[in-house]
Amino acid sequence: MDADQRTLAGLLAAGTKKEITSAVDKHHPSDIAEALAKLDDDRLRFVVGALGRKRLSEVLSHVEAPFAADVLASLPENKAAKVLMGMRGDVATDILKTMGLADRLRYFQHMPTPVREKLQALARHKEETAGSIMTSDYIVLHRDMDVKDAMRTLVKSANTTEGIQRLFVLDESGFLEGAVNLKRLIQARSPNSIADLMVTEIITVQQDTDSEEAARLMQQYEIPLLPVVDEKNRLKGVITMDDAVDVLDEETDEDYARFATIPSDRRVHVSVFSSAMHRLPWLLLLLLLGLVISTIISRFESTLEAVVVLVFFQPLILDMAGNTGTQSLAVTVRGISKGFYPDRTTVFGHMFKEFRVGALNGLAIGSLSFLTSLAFLTFTGAGVNPPFLVALTIGLSLAVALAFASFFGALIPMTLDRLKADPAVASGPFITTLNDILGLIIYFSLASFIILRL
Repeated sequence: MDADQRTLAGLLAAGTKKEITSAVDKHHPSDIAEALAKLDDDRLRFVVGALGRKRLSEVLSHVEAPFAADVLASLPENKAAKVLMGMRGDVATDILKTMGLADRLRYFQHMPTPVREKLQALARHKEETAGSIMTSDYIVLHRDMDVKDAMRTLVKSANTTEGIQRLFVLDESGFLEGAVNLKRLIQARSPNSIADLMVTEIITVQQDTDSEEAARLMQQYEIPLLPVVDEKNRLKGVITMDDAVDVLDEETDEDYARFATIPSDRRVHVSVFSSAMHRLPWLLLLLLLGLVISTIISRFESTLEAVVVLVFFQPLILDMAGNTGTQSLAVTVRGISKGFYPDRTTVFGHMFKEFRVGALNGLAIGSLSFLTSLAFLTFTGAGVNPPFLVALTIGLSLAVALAFASFFGALIPMTLDRLKADPAVASGPFITTLNDILGLIIYFSLASFIILRL
């Protein structure tokens, strides 16, 4: 926290109403929101009461929806309704969705009918769909408008519209006919009409399109505002780049949480018991796999008794195989989330590439390990005779284990994706344990063949 933020936090925690009112005008709503979340309930109510309705709408747009709903519950109903009306439609909808039906209806009765109907329509969309993150704040033009008329419309609506990079051309029934980029409109001169400036071939998504897919489209084609239409191509809303970034950030957080088999940010504050129950199934699975590892080691007991020094290098084999598999897994999950493998050719191409990458790294690491372990066994007098065979076993085991660890690191998430399961569940601990099993089998099998010639 920098000096300005510490000053703001101190003022909100102990300042007078006048001091708070003066301070918040000098800070970004996001900074105010961060400071609000650290206040106790009594002080929070005092600070909220000191904020103007417009400023409070801005600040609550930067906090988690449940927290915003709690703050609104502390306000008179008519003021809370006005605060919601001052927010973007999609933000207000997210907050309303966290409330019970009775609370929503109380706020709705203080809103004008057009606003109430707009928010109710947005709230009906399922979570994680394009409809759930779209906003109904956009600028509408008509194809027969002159450039001057369009500019007047733009100037009139700009203050109340978040995204003005694209303006949408609709007919009298609300059907989407095209779009005009803001830059092109500004550069145009009368007597040009909007029909002369608009682009008719534009990318759209349906209301039930997955929100992540919509966000990826915006990212891929650099679309500042993505129109959301119904089955008849009537414009129902637009997705802003800010909302697309939020979706991608949230998806990344969720993937990371699954990757590490931990709760996502939305579940950070759940109880100790709930957190433990969330992790327990994975730990039980890893326990079973750990027992498999113990079984494998017991099957090669005779090899270990004959060449005890193999135990010293076992962690080296397991750690390198696990790390390599996790790297391949991370690359593959990221590629899947970005749609890099749309067909069978690209899937097999990626898996073969990862196998070659693992083999190349295995050759380099295996050669280096052969030389270093040979030197260690020769000059430390470890009692191994001949040390060359043990060093050869270590080098070959690393080379083979790294190649197959990379391959399985790509194969497992690809398989899950083809089975319509979330590939992120192929978590780091899971793939590491599987590669431990693979590494042990390779290591002790090669040791039995090379050293004991079984």
